[in-house]
Amino acid sequence: MLTVKNYKKAYGGHLVLDVADLIVPKGLTWFRGINGSGKSTFFKSIAGIVPFEGDVVHESGVDFKSNSMAFRKMVAYSPAEPHYPSYISGEELLDFYTETKGNEKLVDLIKLFQVEGFYKDKIQSYSSGMLKKISLIAAFLGDSEILALDEPFTTIDVQTQEILSDLIKDALNEGKSVMIASHHEMPSLDGSVVETFMVANQTITK
Repeated sequence: MLTVKNYKKAYGGHLVLDVADLIVPKGLTWFRGINGSGKSTFFKSIAGIVPFEGDVVHESGVDFKSNSMAFRKMVAYSPAEPHYPSYISGEELLDFYTETKGNEKLVDLIKLFQVEGFYKDKIQSYSSGMLKKISLIAAFLGDSEILALDEPFTTIDVQTQEILSDLIKDALNEGKSVMIASHHEMPSLDGSVVETFMVANQTITK
């Protein structure tokens, strides 16, 4: 699926991650590590949110450095702690995403995640769980080949966790790849994980 080559990321001279060579296979992959280990940084990198040294190449031949726009279109990202402008509503935010991803799935996702009661309100009134639901809806819109979900099961209730697990399984059945960063166990998905990576000591290993 993805080949990582000479990846390196530092903030203010402090090295966060240094990954010389890594192959991330198709299917469901789990990136495990404690908070602050670099999981989020790596996911933000492949989503095109933070710059990095090195390169990441998709199996189709599209590489991030020479064709970042095409690469970014392949990746749908949901952050661990979503932050959006407080003065807009969830509806306005999702409308923005549908401009590029299409709205074919929007109505169904709104019902699945049960956000009808608040998604038209301003984001400043949202709890962390509400924000996470909006973020997950945005990630599952469209037809991205790769879903990069950072701590997707935190701050949401058990029922929503089950809904999310089913959506992930559906995506896998459609031939998509799902990358999950989490320091929690994922019992509902354990049987589907094809590779587990450890994020520790400023690198990523199998």
